[in-house]
Amino acid sequence: MKIKSLVICAALAVASAVASGAEARLVQADGPNYPRADRFVTPLSCCLATPVALPWGADWDVCGLQAGILYNDVSHMTGLQIGLFNVTDFCCGVQFGLVNVTRRMMGVQIGLVNVIQESDVTFLPILNAYF
Repeated sequence: MKIKSLVICAALAVASAVASGAEARLVQADGPNYPRADRFVTPLSCCLATPVALPWGADWDVCGLQAGILYNDVSHMTGLQIGLFNVTDFCCGVQFGLVNVTRRMMGVQIGLVNVIQESDVTFLPILNAYF
């Protein structure tokens, strides 16, 4: 039992270190489909409700997986975002949750309420996509 607890604690510590230590700045130019160059990027974000998350704070863009229990809010999301309420400024990938809201999208939203503000059809239930 002690070994199992030790392995679990070590795995959590490694995951936390990877998420916190991945604060590489992007070298891409600013643009509508890129994160701002002055923001940090993480491959993994786990949160209860933004900004209560690992990595800590609301200054992170996610290029990978953002998994949250209640509320995910990120400026630029590339990859998979899972949670009850997902909010982004730009999403390139998949949003999966009860409510998904984004201003710009290149991908798919799956949920009860799906909103892509800058698209021809801004609201669709169950499935919404824009490419």
